Amino acid sequence: MPSFQESVGSKIRTLRKAKGWRQEELAEHSGLHSTYIGQLERGERNATIESYLKVAGAFNISAAELFTSAPHKLEKQFNAPAEDIMEAILHGFRAQVDVKGKLAELYLSRFLKQLELAGTIQNVTWHDEDGKPDFEIMYNGKQYIIECKNVRSGKEGKYAREDAYKVEVQKTRNSKDGSNTRSYKVNHFQILAACLFNQIGKWEFVFTISKYLKKKRDDNSFLEIFQPVPCKTCHPWTEDFKVVLRDVAGEKVFEPQYQPAKQ
Repeated sequence: MPSFQESVGSKIRTLRKAKGWRQEELAEHSGLHSTYIGQLERGERNATIESYLKVAGAFNISAAELFTSAPHKLEKQFNAPAEDIMEAILHGFRAQVDVKGKLAELYLSRFLKQLELAGTIQNVTWHDEDGKPDFEIMYNGKQYIIECKNVRSGKEGKYAREDAYKVEVQKTRNSKDGSNTRSYKVNHFQILAACLFNQIGKWEFVFTISKYLKKKRDDNSFLEIFQPVPCKTCHPWTEDFKVVLRDVAGEKVFEPQYQPAKQ
C-alpha cells in the first residue's frame, strides 16, 4: 500500500496535470520550489502542513480535499472504481466532449469564485439546467450572463482561418417541441468565455462581449453559429476578464489593444 506521502503526492500530480501545469508552474502558483514539488509528487518528502496548504491553495481546494482518500461520489453512484469510469470515458467520444464541456465550466466557476472572494464580482451562480445560462454574476449592482464554450479542435472546414480558432456558439438542444431554437439571440447573454483547451492543452480562457460577435446575415438579431477566436489575442477578445467587465458595464476601458471591432 502506498504511504500517506505517496498517496497525497499522486493526487498533487493528478491535479497538476488536470490544470495543464508543469511542475515549475505549480511551484510558481504555490510559492514553493519546483524541486520541492517533484519530491512531494514522488512521496519523497515529509512536507509540512504549511506546504500542503500552499499547494491546496494553488488548486483552489481545501486541505481536506487534498488529503481525502474516500471514494468519489461518482464511484458510489455507479458502483464502479474511478479507473473504470475513466476507462469508459476514454472509449466514448461523445462522453469526452461532454466531460470537456463540464470541465471548462468547472474551471471557469473556480476562476469566478476567486473574483467573488476578492470582491470584484458578486453572487456567482453556476447553472446546470436546460433553458438556463451557464453562469450569472453581479457586477456593480447589475446582473450579467456568461456562456462558456470550448473552441473547436483543428482548423478544418469552410470556416477555417489560419490566424484564428473557431468556437461554436449555439445551445446544446432544441426546444421540447422540436423547433430549431438552438441559435442565440444577440441579447441572450452578455459575456462569452472561450476555453482554449482543445487547441493549447490548457484550461485557459479568452473573453469577449456578445455585441462584438458576428451576426447572422439574414437576421442580425441572432448570432452566427461559428465565431472566430484569434490565435493571438486581440480585440475584441481579451484574457483579462476585468477589462470585459468594465466594457460590458459601460465603463472606460483603458487598454488600447482592446477596442470594439468595426462592424
